Amino acid sequence: MTTGHSPSVRTTAAISPSPEYRRRVPRAVVVILTAGAVLAVATALVASALAPRPAVGPGSVVAVLGDSYSAGTAEGGLGAAGWTARLAHDRGWRLTDTAIPGTGYLRARPDAGTYAAAQLDAALAVAPDLVVVQGSLNDADLPPAQVAAAATALYRTIRDRAPLARLVVVGPAWPDASPSVDVVAVRDALGVAARAAGALWIDPMTDDWFGGPVPDGTVLIGTDRLHPTDAGHRLMADRVADALTHAGL
Repeated sequence: MTTGHSPSVRTTAAISPSPEYRRRVPRAVVVILTAGAVLAVATALVASALAPRPAVGPGSVVAVLGDSYSAGTAEGGLGAAGWTARLAHDRGWRLTDTAIPGTGYLRARPDAGTYAAAQLDAALAVAPDLVVVQGSLNDADLPPAQVAAAATALYRTIRDRAPLARLVVVGPAWPDASPSVDVVAVRDALGVAARAAGALWIDPMTDDWFGGPVPDGTVLIGTDRLHPTDAGHRLMADRVADALTHAGL
């Protein structure tokens, strides 16, 4: 039933806060807001760290450090025929290949230093989404523990300076099915270091890239009996691509 009265509106008379109240409330509000902001930022950082990162797709920036197997030689793999260039083309990547023949994790040559000394800065300067470290047969005559220590330091530096980049380590490849004892020891040491760094470890020797049967008489290794031909580089690109796909990259 209508009473004819307007709906009541509850009002509160203005009360002048005491000077003490005026002094304390703003500080309390600031503390609460600051704590809330810190919590929000921390929550966002944790969520970002735990969120799965997407695959390294088209347009991604990829840097490769390595030896002659990544740089190419007169036997094959120069320019667009190299496995790194082929893989980048197939996946739509923007590639920076810093590989220098004759170098390694510890091995340098008169005109070029180790991977860390001669290639790392250029590789990280492009802000890569993926860093690939390949090799190195050139370290095969050096103490495996020392090679592993240099590799561990390199991987740690990559993690520190490019914390969002994926890290892939491709071990040394051998041109046939009978690798030397020395290179096997270095390969094993590098595998341990790569896994400890959380990298994707790709092992051409265990997977027998160049020691297995060759279809249609394709020549994978050049006349120097050491370095891949263009066909060998095509095989390397395909094998690395398979490993990346299997790992969700």
